[in-house]
Order: sequence, then structure tokens, then C-alpha cells
Amino acid sequence: MNEPAEFRRPDTFTVNIGQEQYLIPSSCPHREGWLEHGVVNEKRRSITCPLHFSVFSLETGEQLSGPPCGQLQVRRVR
Repeated sequence: MNEPAEFRRPDTFTVNIGQEQYLIPSSCPHREGWLEHGVVNEKRRSITCPLHFSVFSLETGEQLSGPPCGQLQVRRVR
């Protein structure tokens, strides 16, 4: 009998703001909240983790607020 396929989340996802596209880690470094379910602030170019509300810059990965956990490894794609 075949084993069921194991679910695996992608390591990254993209956020599009206008013509800009950012490659973002799927998990927050604090407690591995699913950033793809986070809130994107287009004007501030930031993303807020839905688990503990850490806020990160999409442009630099710098943590702007929330429980101390470091920065994200983000990459601007275009």
C-alpha cells in the first residue's frame, strides 16, 4: 500500500506591491508564524506576522516591532 504524500510548505513566497516583487520566508523567525497569512502594509512596505504581530520591512528584512527575533532574509525580485 502506498504511503500518503507528506505535506511540505514552501520555504518562501512572493509579495507583490505595484511593480515590485519581494521573496519572503514562509515562517516568522519568532515562533514560525505563517507569514503568507500576515498583513501586508503596501504604503509602509512591511508585513505583520499573524501569530505575535512582529512587523518586518519587505525591503530590508529588518524587524520594525514585536518580540525580538531578528530580521528576515528578504530579496527584491523586480
